[in-house]
Amino acid sequence: MKLQYRLTIFISIIIFMVIGSIGIVTYYQAQNSVETQMGNNAMDLAVTIASMDIIEETLATSKNYKIVQDTIESFRKKTRFQYIIVMDMKGIKYSYPYGNSLGKKYADGGEQQVLTKGESYVARDRNVLISATRAFVPIYYKEKQVGAVLVGLLTETVYAELSDHLFNLKIVLVAALLMGIIAAALLADTIKKSIFGLEPKEIALLLGQKDLILQNLKNGIIAIDSSGKIILFNKIAKQILKLDDGCIGESVDKLNFNYTDEMMEVLRTKEAVYNHEIKIGQDKTLMCSHTLLKDHKEEIIGVVSSFQDLTEVKNMAEELTGIKRMTCALRAQNHEFMNKIHTISGLIQLEEYDEAVEYISHISKLRGEVSEILSKRIKNTHIAGLLLAKYNKATEAKISVEIDSNSYLDKIPETITVDEICSVIGNLIENSIEELVKFENGKIFVRLISNTDELRIRIQDNGPGISENIVDKVFTRGFTTKAGNRGFGLSIVKQIVDYAGGDINILQENGTIWDIFIPMKRGRRYD
Repeated sequence: MKLQYRLTIFISIIIFMVIGSIGIVTYYQAQNSVETQMGNNAMDLAVTIASMDIIEETLATSKNYKIVQDTIESFRKKTRFQYIIVMDMKGIKYSYPYGNSLGKKYADGGEQQVLTKGESYVARDRNVLISATRAFVPIYYKEKQVGAVLVGLLTETVYAELSDHLFNLKIVLVAALLMGIIAAALLADTIKKSIFGLEPKEIALLLGQKDLILQNLKNGIIAIDSSGKIILFNKIAKQILKLDDGCIGESVDKLNFNYTDEMMEVLRTKEAVYNHEIKIGQDKTLMCSHTLLKDHKEEIIGVVSSFQDLTEVKNMAEELTGIKRMTCALRAQNHEFMNKIHTISGLIQLEEYDEAVEYISHISKLRGEVSEILSKRIKNTHIAGLLLAKYNKATEAKISVEIDSNSYLDKIPETITVDEICSVIGNLIENSIEELVKFENGKIFVRLISNTDELRIRIQDNGPGISENIVDKVFTRGFTTKAGNRGFGLSIVKQIVDYAGGDINILQENGTIWDIFIPMKRGRRYD
């Protein structure tokens, strides 16, 4: 049987039981209330009759049945009670609805207590002989009991009193039952729609399949709700972000702070982020996409994030990038060498021997200065090679590059890798070259200084500088003033420096100055 029908039947049975129980309890309470009220009325009438002088005096003196019978019957016909019986101390009836019973002993029982003890009481009798509510009251004459009066109401009269109320009650109960069944059907239909018409077995199968697929994805998956609490993650996310099963329901703050900040930013701005690199460790980089999680009403209920570990891929890419840098350096050096050879050849052909010698001396001096600085002052070969490549590229573009002779780089901060330093320097120098090729007499100044506390990188050009209205946006991923799909270099630089615990200052002084500070040890900062 389908879930919808089972829910309808089950809820209908519950409603039937509840309404039936309410009806039964209400019926018996109403019956008891009516019987109690009838008993009180019978008692009031019995007390009234017992206090009538003519009844008291007749029972005490004349023993005249007719007087009592006529008085009682004229009184009884004005009430709802079926019988009023007056008896003496021996139980002999002085009044009865049927006159042929007068003078006979009362035989229906229940009178002993009123005749022997003189007590007033109400009896509810349901037996073979009688089914009625009866009130017994003693009759006194000059403070001496001379008999008793019994006022009775048959049970059928009580039921007649209840019949109208019972009919209304039945209508209400039946209407409530029908409304309950209709509501049960509507509720079952709503539940069916909310679970897309799926049966429990189908839901269990889908959940099992979903979990199986989720856990076997090669990408990490993690989801948070609108309040920033973790609601789901797979085993890849568990391994990479070092989560445990107890993290479900906990705040996303348990994650790496870079990852946490970006997910909460997406939740705050309500704008998804795709294919964004996040560095979460010294040698761990993730490619992440954060997508808004919406319900069927298109309301945002959280963020689901997928990521891929780019560490190995990035290492391979950096190796390839290093080869590419070397190739570019060789190409630029070859072009520069060929240009200089052509210049020297032309001077010789023009028989300008002194000019040729002077030109060769000047080139040798410049090359010697750069080579000496790179070989003696820059101890890391990767960084030295990068600077040489950028020097040759800039020279080919007729841009002067000066590497400060006071530069000295020996140790690398523990918070950053050599490749990341190369990425920072390479991106900044490349940006300067791209700006200066548009102008004449372009100059780039580079200074690298490291000591036991910090690494300082200063790159300066004499270009037009950065406009004040965009200076706050230059580190935004995807922001660029150039054509094409660009705007990633400076955001990468910012991310690397931030993770290393450093600072970037942008100064405007006859061009643009990039002043970068990186502490040698994590947690140490200097002004």
